Amino acid sequence: MSRSLGLQLLFAVVIIMISVYGLVTKDFTFLPVTFTLLGLTFVLIGVREWRKENKSAMSIVSFGTACFLFLVVALSFFP
Repeated sequence: MSRSLGLQLLFAVVIIMISVYGLVTKDFTFLPVTFTLLGLTFVLIGVREWRKENKSAMSIVSFGTACFLFLVVALSFFP
């Protein structure tokens, strides 16, 4: 297993745990952390696709999604 895939799986498990916690307790204070980790996951997907398929459209979409998520997190901290 490559390092980026391992990190992606780790981020996914943490995202699921934080999301389930938020849904069960109705406490959404960790939502920016979830979005940040989701953005990092999309960056890892984009890097892996960029290397694998030589600049595929999926990598560009992944980077765009990551940028959007980082923008959402930044706007949530600075309204």
